[in-house]
Amino acid sequence: MKTRYICLFLAVTAMLIIGEGCSKQQEPVTIVCIGDSLTTCGGEGGRYTDWLVKFLPADTIINKGIGGDTLEGGRKRFEKDVLELRPDIVVIELGANDFWQKKRHIEELQADLEDMVHQASKAGIKVVIASCFGGRDYKREKNVEFGSDRYDLGTAIAQMEKDVCKRYDCEYVPNMQIDIKPNMTFPYWDDTNHPNKAGNEFVAKRILEGVKRAKKALR
Repeated sequence: MKTRYICLFLAVTAMLIIGEGCSKQQEPVTIVCIGDSLTTCGGEGGRYTDWLVKFLPADTIINKGIGGDTLEGGRKRFEKDVLELRPDIVVIELGANDFWQKKRHIEELQADLEDMVHQASKAGIKVVIASCFGGRDYKREKNVEFGSDRYDLGTAIAQMEKDVCKRYDCEYVPNMQIDIKPNMTFPYWDDTNHPNKAGNEFVAKRILEGVKRAKKALR
């Protein structure tokens, strides 16, 4: 009889532990996506964040994209647009305009990104860095959207992003547009540099993988 009660106790305890684990997996999270025009493009219902809403209906997705923004701009508004919202996860999609402007040294760009990631980490926010430059071999790509004079900068930005991710244990989405390359491929682009609603579905699916990993790390 005593053995039976012990077995029953262990079975109930196991069920409670499993139930607790399942409830944690199902807890909704808040995700802030801070970025530039690649976070705002796509039209009504067609931004990559709108697709994330469809893929993650239980979660809260907040779009904090500003067209033309840079890493420096993101750093300046990070407290207001991210920290004050107290998200569980932040997706940082910035750096494309720094690449096109070509005004600042890679060390300055790294300082801006690292500051945002550091602030998020201190606040217990998991970070996903979404990039246009990682995992690319420009010499093998067809119809690269910029000239060979920028290949080294693209490679340097990607390496910088990877270094920051490694240092702070961030999730990295190295080439969020890989499924719709080259630029202007029908029917995924609004213009040379901005995916439309159809293109952003593929971008969102790439970013979704990083978000899923970040959600798993929250448990």
